[in-house]
This record gives sequence, structure tokens and C-alpha cells, in this order.
Amino acid sequence: MKSSYRVGVDTGGTFTDLCLFDDVNGKVSVAKVSSTPSDPSKAVINGIKKLMAKASLLPQEISFFLHGTTVATNALLEGKGAQTSLITTEGFEDVLLIGRQNRPKLYDFWAKRPRPIVPRNQCYGAPERILYTGEVSRSLDEQKIKKIVEEIKGKGIKSIAVCLIHSYANPVHEQRIKAIIQDAYPDAFVTVSSDILPEYREYERMSTVCINAYVMPKVNSYIKDLETQLHEMGVASELYIMQSNGGVITAKMARESSARTVLSGPAGGALTGVYLSKSLKCPNVITIDIGGTSSDICLIKDGRANLTTESDIEGYPIKLPMIDINTIGAGGGSIAWIDKGGALRVGPQSAGADPGPVCYGLGGNEPTVTDANVVLGRINPSFLLGGEMPVYLEKAKQIIEDRIARPLGIDLIEAAEGIITVVNANMIRGIRRVSVEKGYDPRDFALIPFGGAGPLHGVELAKALNMNRVIVPLYPGIASAFGMLSADVRHDYVQTKICVSENLKLQEIQVIYDEMESHATRQLEIEGFKGPTLQLSRFVDMRYLGQSYELSLPFPSGTISPEMISCLSNEFHLSHERAYGYARIGEKVEFVNLRLVALGKLPRSEIAGDWPSEGAPAIPSDHRQVLFDGQQFKTPIYKREHLLQGQSLFGPVIIEQLDSTTVVPPGYRVSVEHGGNIIIELEEV
Repeated sequence: MKSSYRVGVDTGGTFTDLCLFDDVNGKVSVAKVSSTPSDPSKAVINGIKKLMAKASLLPQEISFFLHGTTVATNALLEGKGAQTSLITTEGFEDVLLIGRQNRPKLYDFWAKRPRPIVPRNQCYGAPERILYTGEVSRSLDEQKIKKIVEEIKGKGIKSIAVCLIHSYANPVHEQRIKAIIQDAYPDAFVTVSSDILPEYREYERMSTVCINAYVMPKVNSYIKDLETQLHEMGVASELYIMQSNGGVITAKMARESSARTVLSGPAGGALTGVYLSKSLKCPNVITIDIGGTSSDICLIKDGRANLTTESDIEGYPIKLPMIDINTIGAGGGSIAWIDKGGALRVGPQSAGADPGPVCYGLGGNEPTVTDANVVLGRINPSFLLGGEMPVYLEKAKQIIEDRIARPLGIDLIEAAEGIITVVNANMIRGIRRVSVEKGYDPRDFALIPFGGAGPLHGVELAKALNMNRVIVPLYPGIASAFGMLSADVRHDYVQTKICVSENLKLQEIQVIYDEMESHATRQLEIEGFKGPTLQLSRFVDMRYLGQSYELSLPFPSGTISPEMISCLSNEFHLSHERAYGYARIGEKVEFVNLRLVALGKLPRSEIAGDWPSEGAPAIPSDHRQVLFDGQQFKTPIYKREHLLQGQSLFGPVIIEQLDSTTVVPPGYRVSVEHGGNIIIELEEV
């Protein structure tokens, strides 16, 4: 049978990771290339060519191409999105500026909110008004809209966000404004809230719509350019994009709903955690994806990653479904520095891919976490990426000596260890944020570290949190790219419908769900899904009357009945008690948002066969001095591909492979399970 291949690509701050999966024999090939921040598509194309050469395949054999991109994220974080104008209801032009009245830092007198994504002088009021019931109170003044569009066009602003008050209840005015813009200014990018987020809460909805408009031109340009290059190469597959919610969308939809890709790369890593949780029958895990610039942390309970619709990026609210991931500015490229008080700090500034850590020899001139790991002997002092990238140990030593050790009056080794201790503390706080602060005990979870730097730090993080088990995936450095290949095509739909459960008009609810399901079915059928590969799931956001925030619960399919609503209310009480420790049984329960998740099921990426178990046990390929807790150990170095299933090693030990390095301190036992994943546990005394 002729092989067909699926490719997952994750663009990171330092490296671009690629995973090739053969659908017929279940074999996996991986590649890792330096990212090209000035034009991320260059690294993607370089990586594909490298991967094809390695696997001896033609571009026509690639049947599915999925990409997790950081273009939207970087545009938002770096403030390099498009100039954007906002058209909102007259009198509400200051919503973005006012925001919510909560302070970003309660006790910080100098705390400042980020500048609005759209400047106040680019916010225009539309003469119109729709009530929360959907009733038109004031008709749209189309002549005024045409003048506004001409003014925006005259300023050369090409991205326009439209967000009218209560348009979730009746989108007629927004859709008319969209038509006027397209007619008068066809070159403009238009984002309309009723298309992106027909949901109440004006500030969050407006912020989300403006973010979409802000990043849309860059995302469009990038996707169009990458599609062209893939087509010219002869790649058979269309381009698919990873969403922040762990699902897949077409390139066309990613262009229209660009904000859905803001956390697309980290979502792939979370899916790797879900995959391992199920395949290893380890339902509770915490993943930490440590890359070059940041660490992405996700808690997985009972084999499922939590979704949230309440998130923000750099202080900008974004109210779209996404996997609940905590991102912190700590990675291999994080820069070590000394603050004005003389304290050692690490990050959030990063050397990234350009110029990168000093030890890469690419022009970096700031000490980083990677430099410290090289100095401590934890990273091969001769080369990385299987010999493709040289390592300049003496340069790393010199920069840490000059910038950290000498100013602090300590020796080189103490300085390097201090850098690792500080960055680990940052990561530990991040793990506590998704666990302890949400009522979960880390000791009840296994830690899955991945990303290029994850296995370097994983065991030390687990030790500090009293977590007894660490699982290192087969290909930790490209785990996010692999995780993407276990995703399904996914579309999320929402419609606000606020009503107390006892006054609910069942027919109205039924009509809303039926319309969403009809739209979702048509969309997935266009994309090639039908029958058992097309799955629809209803959800509903509920709260006690007067509450500000909601809990989301599954809503049964089929014809809605009074008994169904009663059961939902009872389930809400139980869910509220689980989440907050109390329930107000007898209190009125309110429906807020009706949601639908539509999935187009894609083939699973199941790695074929067991890891080799026969043959001579692996022996060290080398030994080198490595520092652990201030003490030097002559540490054996193993090649991961030589380890056998069932083989046990005892720390200290270092395991090297193409895409990462696993560091195991003294007192820990290492074993290789049947799928080739490394299990690290505290030695029994």
C-alpha cells in the first residue's frame, strides 16, 4: 500500500519543529531548524525540504499539512499589528479606553493598563441603536457610515473592526455596515463582531474583535505567502492552521478569524499531553513546554485539557474558546541580568533565534539559560541537533563570568547554577498557578516536560513540587508539532440567550441550537466530513441570577424538554459546588450563552509497534563532569535511540537525542516503557 504522509509544523521563538507521520506504517520522522523571525515561512520551507530529504519522499506524497503559527501572537506581543479603526455605536467610543474597573495589580500604585489596541481617535460612533431584546430602537444612518468609511480610507487605514452594542441579539446593522465597507473600500480587511463573537459583555467582545482586526492583515499576508510557496513546491495538501482551542481550521477560515490562532503552537503541546495521558493510562498530568523564549504550562485532569473563554494576552482580553494554558517568559533563550538592587533575574527578555544564546556563536552577547546549562555540563559542550550546530563553551563561560559572576562577586559555577535556580523558580510559580491556585495538588499529577529545554529542567521542577513521576515523550523537542497531528477540525459557535431557567421558552432554545447545528453541518460537509466523522456537541453557560461569571455544562442533544432543563439546573448546582465549594439549591438559575462544538474527526496518529526490547543494553557513549546541587559528578551520557524497552538507569545520568537533552539528577531511576517514552521516578529508599 502506498504511503501517505501528514506533516505538523510548530514555529517557535528559537526553533521551528517539524513532525512527519506515515499513515500506513505509523513511522515518525522529525526535523528541527532555526526559526527566521523576520519571515517565519523561510524556516517552515527549510524544514520541509530537510524533512523530505531525510524521509526520501516527494511533496506530492504529503496528504495533510498542519501549521501552528506565532504570527498573530508576535504581532500582538510586539505591537506590530495593522493600524486599525473601530466603528461602534454612537456614545460607546470610549469602551476600549475605559475597560473594566479592576486593577491589573491590586497594590501597585503605578500599574498601568496596556494602551487600547485601537487609539481613541480611530474610534467612530455609528448613529444607530439596537436593544438587548434585538429590537431596533434607532435605524442605521447609512450616509454617516459612508462618510466614516471615506475618512478611514483617506487615512490609509486598511483594517476595520465593527462592534455595535447588542449586535449579538440582532446583527442587521453590523452586517449592513460590513456591506457598505466592502462596497466603498474593497481593499479593507473587515472584522464584524456578529461573525466572530455574537456574545454579550461589550468590552471583552470589542477587545476580541479589535484584536482580530489588528492581527488579520499580517496573518493573511503570511498564510497567503506560505500557501503560494507550498503550492510551488508541489505539496498535495491544502494548508491547515492550528487553533488556540486545540482544533484545526482551514487557511481561509484562519484568515477571517485570525484571533483564533493566537495560542496555536502551545495548543499542540497540550494535545501531546492528552495523547500521552490516554496512551499511558495516566489520567492526571501537567505539561510544561519549555522553548527558547517562553514556557507554556497546561493541567490535564482525567485525560482532558480544560478550555476557557476568559483569557488575555499581554493585558488584552480575548474571549474565544482556547485551551487553558499559562504562558510565562522563561525559556532556554531567557536572558540573565542583575537588577538595580543587585539581585539576579532571568527573563522575560529573550535572545530568541536571532541572535540567540552566546554559545550558539550567532552574535548573541547576553548570558542566557542555555549558556548556563552548557557551562554546567548539562548540554553537550561540543554540539547540538545531532552535530548540526556547534557549541562555543568558552564564549558561554566568558559572558557569564563578565555579566553575572564578577558583578555579584561569585565564581562562574555559582553564577551558572544561580541562573538555573532563578529560572526554575519562575517555572515552579507557573506550575503552581495552574494547579495549587485552582485547587489541584501537584503531587497527584505526573509532569510531562517537553520542548527543546523541557527535559533539561523537568526533574528539578518535579522535585521542588514533590511530584514523584516525570514522563519524557519520545520526541520532546517536537512534541507540539506531533500533538497537532492528533487534533480534529473544530468550529465553535455561540449565541447569547439570557433567561431564567424556569421562564425558558424551549422552542426558542431549540431553534437557536438547530440553526447552529445546520450551519456547522454545512461547513463541515464543505470541508469533506459526513456521517460518523462529523460530531456535534451542545454546551450551555449557566449562573445563579445576579452572578457575574458562568460555568459551562454539556447540553443534551435532541428535542429539548422541561425534564432536560430541570436536570441541567441540578447539574449546575453540583458543578458550582465542585468549583467553588458551595451551592445555593433553590436559587434561580440563569441561562446565558448557548454553545456548539462541531468536530470533523481526522485519523489518529498512533505510533506503530513497541520500542525495541531485545539486544545488548545500551552503554554510555561518553562521560563528562556535570554539576548537581553544587557537587560535580562524573556523569554517563547515553544516546536515547540506543536505550532498550525495560532498561533501567540510575541518576546522575544524561540522555541525548537530536531534539533535546534529558537531565536526571542523583536519586532518580530511569526506565523506558513499551512506547519508548522515558519514565523518571524517585528511587525507593
